[in-house]
Amino acid sequence: MKKTVFQSPKNILVIQQRQLGDVTVTTPVFEQVKKTFPEAKLTFLTEEKCVPLVQHDPYLDEIITFPKKKGFWAQLAFYFGLKNRNFDVAADLQQLPRCQLASFFSRAKYRLTFAPRHAYRKLLYTHCAVPENTDSDYTAFSKARIFSPLGLEPIDLKPKLYVLDQEKEEAKQILQTLGIAEGDTFITLDATHKHPKRRWQHYEELVREILIRYPAFKFFVIRAPGEDGQVRHLLDIDRKRMVMPEKPLTLRQTMACMSFAGFHIGNTSAPEHMALALNVPALIILAETGSFWHYDPKNPPKGTARQAEVRLSDEEYQAYLHNLALYKQGRNENFQPVEFPLINCISVEKALCRFKELVLDPYYK
Repeated sequence: MKKTVFQSPKNILVIQQRQLGDVTVTTPVFEQVKKTFPEAKLTFLTEEKCVPLVQHDPYLDEIITFPKKKGFWAQLAFYFGLKNRNFDVAADLQQLPRCQLASFFSRAKYRLTFAPRHAYRKLLYTHCAVPENTDSDYTAFSKARIFSPLGLEPIDLKPKLYVLDQEKEEAKQILQTLGIAEGDTFITLDATHKHPKRRWQHYEELVREILIRYPAFKFFVIRAPGEDGQVRHLLDIDRKRMVMPEKPLTLRQTMACMSFAGFHIGNTSAPEHMALALNVPALIILAETGSFWHYDPKNPPKGTARQAEVRLSDEEYQAYLHNLALYKQGRNENFQPVEFPLINCISVEKALCRFKELVLDPYYK
């Protein structure tokens, strides 16, 4: 890695184009950069749909968005306009093509990113030796390491989302209209995913078991526009204890409602990271996601919400493949293959066991 004594930037651009979960896990970077360089102006560049996540973040001075218009001249004007903002540092945290263009056209003296996947991309940056992710480091920690050439010493912070008091009051009203009173323990349930291979088929069974074992618990089903078909059948389990707003909430409304939740259950996606950022204990049912996406600190601050992962072990997956091979040979008639084994081989019993552990010990002590 190149060394530099440049430790007093005045105008810093942080670039993370998308997605909602990726932007959420970027929030610890804002805090670390701003606390290291308190006099610097900190600007965040992202897509418009991600802006609600970082609204009211106290460590950001400005939020700008990539242009929606796809016309060549509109795009060109945007990228050339970045130069006029006089950034002295531009940090590309995602390395997508638009992020690369934004970093390069900013003409910042220090253009930082992780080690590029392709050697020619090194020409776009001044410092790019930090590995993108490692299994031993939380992804937010790896993102913060990009700033190490400026003298920043990254620390292991969890994401944070900031909800206004008035938004919380509105959330209380939304919850009350659905039968969730103040003080009730409810679980936000994210049983959807845009990719079929990331959908777990056993949510209904798990929900039924939880409702039986925890009579005081309720479920608040969350979904995005167009996802009703994936979750509406869950309401039939128990119309009083399974609730869902008639129309999908806005991202800010979802955040505010989730801030009151006792627990969160779902696939690895934006709601998982949002739950952590709002300090809500979560049960995460995993498919192929790398471990670096999950916050598991060595010395967590007291009161930090736990994330209980449920994933298929190598032994369980190999056993599935073995039984599948026998089934195809006609030697295992009792075997029931599943469509997407990597996630759907995770049993309800295994998920329920992890949830029980989470209920008993939801926060780090």
